[in-house]
Amino acid sequence: MFLFFPYNTDAPIYHLPIATVALIVINIVLWAGVETGVIPYDASVWELQYGAIDPTQWLLSAFMHIGPFHLLANMFFLWVFGLVVEGKIGSMKFLACYLGIATLEAAIVQILMHFFSPGAVGSTQGASTAIYGIMAMALVWAPRNDVSFWYFVWLIIVFVGSVDIPIVVVCLFYLGVNVLFLALHYFMPFLSPESSLLHLGGFVLGFPLAIIMLKTKMVDCEGWDMFHVWRGDYGGKLTKEKIETKLMQERKHKQEQREESLLKDAHQQLRTYLKSRNGLAALKLLDKLKEGEHQLELSDQELNALVPLLHEAGKWRESAEYMARLIELHSGHEADPVRLRLAQICVVELGRPGRGLDLLHAMDLKRLAPEHLQLARKIAAKAKQQQAEGLVEIDDGAW
Repeated sequence: MFLFFPYNTDAPIYHLPIATVALIVINIVLWAGVETGVIPYDASVWELQYGAIDPTQWLLSAFMHIGPFHLLANMFFLWVFGLVVEGKIGSMKFLACYLGIATLEAAIVQILMHFFSPGAVGSTQGASTAIYGIMAMALVWAPRNDVSFWYFVWLIIVFVGSVDIPIVVVCLFYLGVNVLFLALHYFMPFLSPESSLLHLGGFVLGFPLAIIMLKTKMVDCEGWDMFHVWRGDYGGKLTKEKIETKLMQERKHKQEQREESLLKDAHQQLRTYLKSRNGLAALKLLDKLKEGEHQLELSDQELNALVPLLHEAGKWRESAEYMARLIELHSGHEADPVRLRLAQICVVELGRPGRGLDLLHAMDLKRLAPEHLQLARKIAAKAKQQQAEGLVEIDDGAW
């Protein structure tokens, strides 16, 4: 005699197995109720019958079992694999997965039998389909975690004890057993393939569901999932290169946080300077940020406040950069007044007639007010005079 039952797992449990326990209790109560006659047994309710399409059977057939051994075996496996899966995603998600797998496969079976074998007679019941689906999810999420089995062996002498077996080994064993039964069916037709097909069907539904939930981050396996195990970097087992990459990413993230904090504080200080009309202090702050290769993005309002302060302080060259930014912020010819003023500064203050003429050429002179048009002509004449006098201008594109 050989008996064995799973009873525990070393997989981390982050949620209490409330739904798992509830499902076990419901299965036991329903079976006991039918056996004692308290609950009337109706095959059209509790069995998944092949000759009909009945959505009620899709769900309820998963809650009725043929006998006590069928019930106990399923409940032990539901307990262990429910611990693994519900322990990672919580009761509601687990219940949705469990019932979804059970009802979906039952629906597929009835619909396929209805269209491809309309005269088929027979039925099935039990939680095995859903449990195999949950087993598949445990394989994807925790292949290296162990399942503890209690065993009882009675040959000449009695052996009693427990053994820990990795989930991947447990799953491959039961998959192999079901595939073997399907193969034997072709040589021994009296062996029914139905239960093996249903078991494998549940597994096929649970496996991709687990992958989708893993890839969409609906579950966190902390690096112990099937893909990490396959690559060999599961859990804390990281290669030197990956450790260095992780450290670099952490340093980069911290640097970005420091820079973000620095720019936030600097921006606040700049607003204070602009409010107090301290243009030189604002300029000094901006220059210091440039030395540290930090770029502070100024708003249109801030630029319009800064530029006049720089002009009052005679900082013509320094103001040109911020006037150019103002031009970039405005589309079309809305920035023509700024272009005109910058062209004047280029010619009169900076000795850059070529750049001044470029700014004038970018303007729509027909839209200018008469006084602005007159000023533009004077600036253009002055620029051409400077060029005629041989003023050397080296334009590197920068301000």
